[in-house]
Amino acid sequence: MTDTMTVEERAARQSEIRARLAEIDHEHNGAELPEEVRSEWDELNEEHDLHERAIADAQARRERLQAIADNPAATERVNNRQAGLGVSRSVRRPENIYDLSEIRNQARSIDELPQLYRDNAMRAVESARFPGAKNREAAQTQVERLLDSVDDEQGTLARKILVTGSPTYDRAFGKAMVQLSTMGLTAEEQRALALGTDSAGGFAVPFQLDPTVILTSNGQVDPIRQVARVEQIVGKTWQGITSAGITVSRAAEAGEAGDNSPTLAQPEVTPTRVQGFVPFSVEIDQDWAAMRSEITTMLGEAKAEEEASSFFLGDGTGNNPFGVVTTLNSSSHVDAAGEGVAVGDIYATEEALPPRFRSRAVWMANRSIYNKVRQLDTQGGANLWVRLAAGLPPELIGYPAYEASAMDGTINPAVTGTNLVLLFGDFSKFLIVDRVGMSVELVPHLFGANRRPTGQRGIYAIWRNSSKILSDNAFRLLKVSTTL
Repeated sequence: MTDTMTVEERAARQSEIRARLAEIDHEHNGAELPEEVRSEWDELNEEHDLHERAIADAQARRERLQAIADNPAATERVNNRQAGLGVSRSVRRPENIYDLSEIRNQARSIDELPQLYRDNAMRAVESARFPGAKNREAAQTQVERLLDSVDDEQGTLARKILVTGSPTYDRAFGKAMVQLSTMGLTAEEQRALALGTDSAGGFAVPFQLDPTVILTSNGQVDPIRQVARVEQIVGKTWQGITSAGITVSRAAEAGEAGDNSPTLAQPEVTPTRVQGFVPFSVEIDQDWAAMRSEITTMLGEAKAEEEASSFFLGDGTGNNPFGVVTTLNSSSHVDAAGEGVAVGDIYATEEALPPRFRSRAVWMANRSIYNKVRQLDTQGGANLWVRLAAGLPPELIGYPAYEASAMDGTINPAVTGTNLVLLFGDFSKFLIVDRVGMSVELVPHLFGANRRPTGQRGIYAIWRNSSKILSDNAFRLLKVSTTL
């Protein structure tokens, strides 16, 4: 097995060995190792050194090839006349765009490698199919945008696409999903799947099925993604710069310019872990070809359902995101005149928003609140509501109105409390950060309350994202207070 391993596989195996050695040291800290553990310790160290020598040897061979070849990927020519085959012709060396070893051999330097990753990843995207995505061209455009504007200098995303997008990886992932086990995979499939396995043992979802890459449910369940600022990263933290703007002034000829330098803020958002469990029946997983689109749909819906709540109501503590309703500064609240929503409250909320944010402003509210607003305009004289063509959001006093089911929908005057019912603002000042990549772990059987099998299996999915308000002044939130 070790004779056929690639450099990436050897490096991954070295990481596993180091982790196991650390476990052994921790378990027997300060004590002599038992004989059987000592044997394992010695074997692991020997294997680690073997991989170290093999990697060094492979690196030396690559450097030698780079030194003697102007272009290792160029066409090779064969003199067929000398070989007795007639006129000489050009023969192109076979190329596998997913083969990381071949890509490394083509690179003339370490700096050229990320660009080769991206070039091959683009070719992979062109030929990819996206089961579960409603629009293949839109999915391709999204992945290409990520490669152009989100991928880091090391080509981390491009490499991930090549690892998880190869037919071998897809076949291995499919077998593991159907069988909920890696038993029965060929050696080639096991090596391919190992490249997409994270440190916790989860399998990276093929990029064609990954909702953090192709955003299959974008705006369908959770409308906040349609209007918010969405950034994707491949690292750990998003770092940006925001400003309230530059103040300009007029001056006389030859007059000294004033100090109009803006106050800059540098917000940081670190995506935190989100976990979801998607159960499915045994009947669904009989055929991977039929199951692929179902998996994409289930993962996308589970992800959107969680975000529909957390991006509005997250309190920013622990792993929770900073929800646009819960963490909005109280200075952006607008008090309702009474214990319900009145016409004057709607216009007061609009007028409270600074003019610079109104041109891009939209409404967010629970459908129950919108229904109450409709009832205010029984004769049409208030001219509050306009229903546009199918597929477009309706308008409330001239601004698009989106449904946010997570927001307060009930105002009970018989109960003392505070209801945050109608959000109005420029959502380009609300940031959603996604860390690209989702991994899954497999649960072979689910059990009912009586600890008997239910005929279902499950997928435990893990991904990372978070959200944050970039400017509280870009939002106004109608607050209805009720008292007994």
